[in-house]
Amino acid sequence: MTKYLYLLSRNQFKVIFFITVIFILYKALMPPSEEHFLNFHNADKLLHASAFFVLSFLLNRASSSITKRLRNMLSLLAFGILIEILQSFTAYREVSFWDVIADLVGILLFQVSYTLLKVWQLKRRSLL
Repeated sequence: MTKYLYLLSRNQFKVIFFITVIFILYKALMPPSEEHFLNFHNADKLLHASAFFVLSFLLNRASSSITKRLRNMLSLLAFGILIEILQSFTAYREVSFWDVIADLVGILLFQVSYTLLKVWQLKRRSLL
């Protein structure tokens, strides 16, 4: 599966990342729709974690260097905080500390998954 990730260049991942950032910012600042495709308690938190997992993946592919991982994580967390600050200026959205925590969970889930994948790949290569 990982061989397909290299079909896109870093620049293409950057474009996809910024399009995704704009889309998430747009959805975060628009009035909430009455129809939710996820209809359970804290579904919003799952959406936050999923969005930031995807953003982490895209940003990692756009600038995949071990030294940039911490910077990427902090940048995405700052973006999550910015969303909450901007939502405080709308009359139809609420600021939530737990949304930022859900963003952080999504970021950390990606980082842990990515690290485990890399460890697994290294072990697999050493066995061959």
